[in-house]
Amino acid sequence: MKRSELIFNIVSIVVDSAMLFFAASAAYFLRYRTVNSFPQYPIQFDLSYPSFLRNFLVALPIVLAFLAINGLYNLKSTRRFWPMIIRVAAVVSAGLMVFVAAYFFDPQIFPSRLIVLLTWVLSILLVGLGRTVLLLTERTLLRRGIGQHKLVLIRGAKGDYGLEAQIKKQTRLGYKIIAILDGRDDAALVHNLERIDNADGIDEILQADVDLTPSANEDLVRFTHDHGILFQYVPDIIESQRTNITATDVAGIPIIELRNTPLQGWGKVVKRVMDITLSFLGLLLLSPLIVLIAIAIRIDSPGRVLYVQQRFGQGRPFKFYKFRSMFQELSVGEEYGGSKAENMRQELWKVNARHGPFLKVRNDPRVTRLGRVLRATKLDELPQLLNVLRGEMSLVGPRAHVIEEVELYREKYRRQFTIKPGLTGLTQIAQAREPDLPFEEEIRLNTFYIENWSFALDLKIILNTLLVLFSRAEKKAYY
Repeated sequence: MKRSELIFNIVSIVVDSAMLFFAASAAYFLRYRTVNSFPQYPIQFDLSYPSFLRNFLVALPIVLAFLAINGLYNLKSTRRFWPMIIRVAAVVSAGLMVFVAAYFFDPQIFPSRLIVLLTWVLSILLVGLGRTVLLLTERTLLRRGIGQHKLVLIRGAKGDYGLEAQIKKQTRLGYKIIAILDGRDDAALVHNLERIDNADGIDEILQADVDLTPSANEDLVRFTHDHGILFQYVPDIIESQRTNITATDVAGIPIIELRNTPLQGWGKVVKRVMDITLSFLGLLLLSPLIVLIAIAIRIDSPGRVLYVQQRFGQGRPFKFYKFRSMFQELSVGEEYGGSKAENMRQELWKVNARHGPFLKVRNDPRVTRLGRVLRATKLDELPQLLNVLRGEMSLVGPRAHVIEEVELYREKYRRQFTIKPGLTGLTQIAQAREPDLPFEEEIRLNTFYIENWSFALDLKIILNTLLVLFSRAEKKAYY
């Protein structure tokens, strides 16, 4: 999801909320305050406006949830006027019906049945009006080139089914074609895409060559996974790819979207809200413990309290924080042990206890006495809550690896770097239980997480992490 789309979706929520508020308030004042507007039937229970607003705040999240569940905060599904208006009317009606069904016979909430009818009619009219204004605003911005998706179109001997003409004609679709590639030259496809992405940045690839070979299609899928690009294709291709598939259309032509991860779109927003909330609370509640650990590190061995290192995640390096658990003169980095530490690290590669490009040494001689305790309890990772709060990491995700190790990665494993690394994750839990976890198993777990992310999965991983940390079972680990 582009930043402009995210902002527009947030604005849509605000506008919908405002329109529902105006509709409910207008219904209240029409019934209670406007003289001769309606026949003045006796009202058995009077209701103050503040009390009415409290009831409105109960109904509001129900209606907004219905709008979200039915895809009305997905810009692609709201760009055609009449289908959008019909869906808004149906979904608003359904949301209000759920609220009414739960509270209709409570006279304190519904002292006047006329308010229910007025709120329903006015909500459809005002939410529809708000959505119309938003749609016209979006179309104006798209015509001016603001918020357009940079699209690469791939076509073959059978052409592109008129996609190029329709995309250029219908600016409301939100695409800007930055390149058209010939699928018949499949050997050069990925190379050309690399060049275009480096020069202009690609948001989406639309594969319209149904005759493209399976191997070329898989190369395209791998490329989009590695670069975090949305992949769309005309049906009946890439039969081996079944995860995160969504059906859509471009100008009435059926298209299949193959998402890299559910973390694209609103999933990313939900995950970020959880990260900010829990990392802030964690830093606040654990601040006394953090201070005590810092003091203990200074007493245990001379040197800095924090170990700061360049790590790699989501396609870019960032400063990674953790409590120093090694002797400073043996810690890698110019500001720490320098060449001496690097030479020792190279020697330790000879006794690497784990297959793969990542260094793991049993009974690592560089680790201090306190460092072994901090590593065993994972307390050395508490400063990473700051990385999470800053948006460089997530609470849950693949492990953050050092840049030198990433360079050793084979090309097909780059996919795990398309999302933020995590303080904990499936791999971290598995390694706590099985320190000799094979490298290929780590990749499999990370790939599963990327393809199957959900809010519930994150919560389950966090709870399992706590169980592992507080388990008294003896663990063989690399301390």
